[in-house]
Amino acid sequence: MLLINELEALANELPALITAQKSTLQVIEQQMTALKDAGLIYANEYWRDDKYMYLNYPTEDGGKRKREYIGCDPERIQAARDGIQRAIEYDRLSAETRRIESLLLQGKARLRDAVNHLSGKYRW
Repeated sequence: MLLINELEALANELPALITAQKSTLQVIEQQMTALKDAGLIYANEYWRDDKYMYLNYPTEDGGKRKREYIGCDPERIQAARDGIQRAIEYDRLSAETRRIESLLLQGKARLRDAVNHLSGKYRW
């Protein structure tokens, strides 16, 4: 009977753990949407003469690189920097989402194995 009680205790932990992961994914999704709506900038700062800011975007197919002039206006500079930081945060949250989804996928496989084992579908 002790074994069954331990098994039931473990099984009873699952709903709260799954709900917590689901909630975390929902919060991350909301944060990512807000960041995306605010605008993401995937570029690096480049300064000409230590006075004029440009944004250098990644090289596209064909070897062309977009360069955007920002200038020396503090508000435009801050807006560009904010967009770059939002892109960095978006990518961090995207990686966290992939990590959680991988964790859930592994958990699902192990739960499937446990169900199959307890139902007698696996024979040792």
